[in-house]
Parts: sequence; structure tokens; C-alpha cells
Amino acid sequence: MAAALTRRFGNLDIAEEAAAEAFTTAVERWPRDGVPPNPGAWLTTTANHKAIDRIRRENKRDDKHKEAQMVYDDDPSLPAPSTTTGSG
Repeated sequence: MAAALTRRFGNLDIAEEAAAEAFTTAVERWPRDGVPPNPGAWLTTTANHKAIDRIRRENKRDDKHKEAQMVYDDDPSLPAPSTTTGSG
């Protein structure tokens, strides 16, 4: 499963984490809800969703960092970042 996720998303870390999260979700849900008719497909679909969620979170975080930096850069009351090395 991790190989297929790596091919799809191009990132081994995301693939491994998504697969692990899918197995964790299965361990939590299947005893309560029963094993689905096609467990392999369920795991693959769940892992895909987990990977997409992570990518979206990371993109949103990056956008918020950029937005915060723009606000910081536009605020004249804040001190400008130092560009000198300090050696005199």
C-alpha cells in the first residue's frame, strides 16, 4: 500500500504516515463496526484520504505563514528585521 501511495503522492513520508493512520483507524473501528467486505480496498481508500488531508493541512499552514508574513511586513509599527551581521 505504501508503494502505491508513494507513486500517487510522490512522497514516501506522506505515504507511510497515511498507511499507518489507516491501519490505526482500522484497529479502532473494525472491532466496533465489523470488518468491511473488502478490507484491502477500505485500507487503501482510507490511506488515500489521510494523505490528501495531510497535504491540504500543510498547504493551508503554508498559506497562513505567508499571510502572517505579509501582515508583519506591512505593519510599520513593528521593527524591521536586521540585515547587518553585527561585526563592527
